[in-house]
Amino acid sequence: MNETPTPAEGRIISLDIIRGIALFGILLANMASFKSPVFQEGAMQARTILSDSALNIFAVISVDGLVTGKFYPMFSLLFGLGFYLFYQRLQNQTKRRYYRRMSFLLVLGLVHLVFIWSGDILFTYAVGGFFLLLFVKKSAGSLVKWGIGLVTFSAVLMTLLLLLGNAASMMKGGMMTGASRAMDIMPSGNYAEILGFRLSSEVFLILFNTPFAVINVFGIFLIGIALGKAGWFHDPKTYEKQWKTLRLHAGWSGILGAVLVVMLKLDQLPVPYWAADALGQGLNILAGPLLMLFYVSVLVLLVSGGAPLAWLAPVGRMALTNYLLQSVIGVLLFHGYGFGLYGSVGAFTGMLIALGVFAAQVVLSQLWLKRFRQGPMEALWRKWTYA
Repeated sequence: MNETPTPAEGRIISLDIIRGIALFGILLANMASFKSPVFQEGAMQARTILSDSALNIFAVISVDGLVTGKFYPMFSLLFGLGFYLFYQRLQNQTKRRYYRRMSFLLVLGLVHLVFIWSGDILFTYAVGGFFLLLFVKKSAGSLVKWGIGLVTFSAVLMTLLLLLGNAASMMKGGMMTGASRAMDIMPSGNYAEILGFRLSSEVFLILFNTPFAVINVFGIFLIGIALGKAGWFHDPKTYEKQWKTLRLHAGWSGILGAVLVVMLKLDQLPVPYWAADALGQGLNILAGPLLMLFYVSVLVLLVSGGAPLAWLAPVGRMALTNYLLQSVIGVLLFHGYGFGLYGSVGAFTGMLIALGVFAAQVVLSQLWLKRFRQGPMEALWRKWTYA
């Protein structure tokens, strides 16, 4: 059995392209948290966006409807698929190497979460990833059933928890107090002050919520493994009919769910806003992966049909490096120890910043991979895994 990492020529290019698109979507979704107190506001921030400028209204509705909750699931799907490809290559030494791989990601994610930015997903992925070996021998059909069940359970559970949390916060006014503190500290505080604030108001809460987040991403991991076992990504021409069927049904259901999510988030339905926020976030746990599957099926069919998207592959090949770089750029732009733009950038300007950062990453990734086989973090991860 081959025990070396996949060479560049052996990669499935559609996966790198999808990773590249996912990175852009994640940056768009994360921009709100970089530039404003999203972690503290929750449902208590009155939604005045519909009285804002037309460009900001466009940006908020576009991101809420088409981006938020769609591209982290895309990364999750690819994580599960990547695990299965790794397992196929290294079955005779999978456990040792795989646990080393997850240990690296766990430590890296914890460092990222604590010392750089609270929106980390790597730690959650690593926690869930440790359990994947328990499911890898199940059939594709069984994995899909487990995946759908876990995502659905996660949506119901999170909706109930958010309803309770929002109701309690509404009575206490705690979230608005937290948002006010964020606006006082984040734009002008030094690194130590901001770290202390994040630890007390964000990081420990996120760590406490990790088990709930793992349930959701683990379900999508399993669907990614199922698609790997079924061979849909390896031979998209053979499975073109299945991809088109997925595109159709994930498309209409995901779009319908996204419309309802936006209406709930913008307080356009006859539901108290604290409840509408919880219902919207819970619904998005279901609608987001559906729309994600629509995006993935569209991209697979485009690449299979010869669409010129290969320019996105290099940024996807360096997904770990670029994901961490986005966090570093984000905190330097918006935190007080950097340019201090926190709280002073509108939604549309944030969208333009995200576009500019991603465009730079596309160019830099292409230049880097002309000289090196992997991104710097990917090379370090590989060295630890195969040591």
